[in-house]
Amino acid sequence: MPKHVLVTLTDEQYRCLSYLKGKMGSSDAEVLRNVFLAWVWEKMGGAVLGECWTDVKRMVGEKEGK
Repeated sequence: MPKHVLVTLTDEQYRCLSYLKGKMGSSDAEVLRNVFLAWVWEKMGGAVLGECWTDVKRMVGEKEGK
């Protein structure tokens, strides 16, 4: 289920986000999500994202009693 997160940006940050529309997504949310994922990938590597998804799947399975 999607989660909504309220994010506050400065005017300069929002101008950057607007500049990336069409390049990294078509909506503010899509651009911000893609920027975040690109940053995590660059800083921590793809393995971290894989671990995160694996942990989330494990937690969901435990919650559902699997």
